[in-house]
Amino acid sequence: MVNMEDCIRKINRVEQMLEELKSSLTLFDKELHLSIERGEKDIAEGRVTVCKTEDDLNAFFASV
Repeated sequence: MVNMEDCIRKINRVEQMLEELKSSLTLFDKELHLSIERGEKDIAEGRVTVCKTEDDLNAFFASV
């Protein structure tokens, strides 16, 4: 025999966990979009270093 109260409690716990996950994903999505916007702004303002070769990359890391 199935205890309905136990089932309802389990459903409520799962629902709460899914809401927390949804909230976290929404926050992550907003942060991701803000990061992309900052990156695009940096590119537009020329505040990036482009490394096309391994030598370019080595020189960049040596300079930081």
